[in-house]
Amino acid sequence: MLECLTLHNFKSARDLEVPISNLTVLSGLNGSGKSSVLQAISLVRQSLLLSQSVRLPSLHLRGPLVQLGVADDVISDRATDNTIQIGLRVDGLQTHWISNATVDSDILEIQLDALLPDPGESYLRNCHFQFLQADRLTPQTHYERSDSFSRDMGFLGAHGQFTPDYLAEHGDRLEVSLARRCPKTASGLPNGLMDRIVATPKLYDQISGWMQHLSPGVRLEAGRLSQTDLVSLRFSYASTEIAQGSGRRRPSNVGFGLTYCLPIVTACLAAPQGAVLLLENPEAHLHPRGQAALGTLLAKCAADGVQIIVETHSDHVLNGIRLAVKHGEIAAEKVQLCNFTRDPVTGDSFIETPVVLANGELTAWPEGFFDEWEKSLEELLR
Repeated sequence: MLECLTLHNFKSARDLEVPISNLTVLSGLNGSGKSSVLQAISLVRQSLLLSQSVRLPSLHLRGPLVQLGVADDVISDRATDNTIQIGLRVDGLQTHWISNATVDSDILEIQLDALLPDPGESYLRNCHFQFLQADRLTPQTHYERSDSFSRDMGFLGAHGQFTPDYLAEHGDRLEVSLARRCPKTASGLPNGLMDRIVATPKLYDQISGWMQHLSPGVRLEAGRLSQTDLVSLRFSYASTEIAQGSGRRRPSNVGFGLTYCLPIVTACLAAPQGAVLLLENPEAHLHPRGQAALGTLLAKCAADGVQIIVETHSDHVLNGIRLAVKHGEIAAEKVQLCNFTRDPVTGDSFIETPVVLANGELTAWPEGFFDEWEKSLEELLR
């Protein structure tokens, strides 16, 4: 498991150490360094996949996971030397990747200290890995089929663009782990209707179950179009009044949030134990109830052996996680909160780490840590 990330001269992180647990929540104002954490880990993973060497020889700043430009785009503005360093502690073992950032290139050579296989590199190269960026799947008439490389890895694409194709292949075949299945009493739908929607542990039904928090009655179906490289995605609605449900609807006719969150829900339910999921802004375009439900799903998934690092601006996602802790769905010590702040003078990023207690309460509320609602309420009550 990933346990700690260290960054030196990487973007706004001149020297930063980030603790990582089973479920790590990254919060803070825009431009404070949260995305740098996800990008640094994804950069190493991307470089490992693009390299065929025993040891990683270079960092590839442009690839299928991240597009970071050239060296000058990623080195800290206030760097006192010309090296970029990324460090990861994996299962107690430390690995560092050090590169000279003086070249104007998107491939940065790494200073190797040994040629033997590295346990940290082996872990990050071989684990099931997803990085879902903030600009995700949008409503379209058709979606592209995944390439064989992505299909073999179960990769949904950095934008979730291969999710419909993944569902077309695995939706009726893959069974969701018991710990991650949707509770049938949580959506507010009549029991009979919920039983019909979540009829089996198959991936299709379980995705539909969790989607009830976003749009009650919704179901989905994906299918490959013969003799093309395209996949269709359709939604329908079930109700107690219409026994057969509604006709199939295009994604553009059911609301932006459903397709936008579909890769997140799919990744959480389909990930095998030991997988690593990096998620940007899962709450985007969702009603607060859906955001809280996503927080609960993230907690259940992390408690079931999937490591999740999530960047969020949503207090509803945080509260969903806190409620999961209170209800015993994930142990408090498996949740790590990291609130990022950027020094206005130096521009450097630093973090504060409030602790979640067993009852869901927090030990501290740093300035800027999901406190805007309280500040606004105080102003309104004056």
